[in-house]
Amino acid sequence: MNQNELYILNNFDFIARSFARMHSLGQSVDLEAVTGNMDEAQREWFYIRYEFYCQQAMRVRSPEVEH
Repeated sequence: MNQNELYILNNFDFIARSFARMHSLGQSVDLEAVTGNMDEAQREWFYIRYEFYCQQAMRVRSPEVEH
């Protein structure tokens, strides 16, 4: 992977994290609009990271009940 690809993925990771946070706060997120200019590999990577951050946000917002 070249330096430019790493830079792009780092930016996509930031965007995925930001939109996942927005989603966790109840804001509407149009992922098709966000990923519209990405190629298929970038889009797939973005969705994986977005899902990861959504799950992470849900764990933070909904801690397990201790018994």
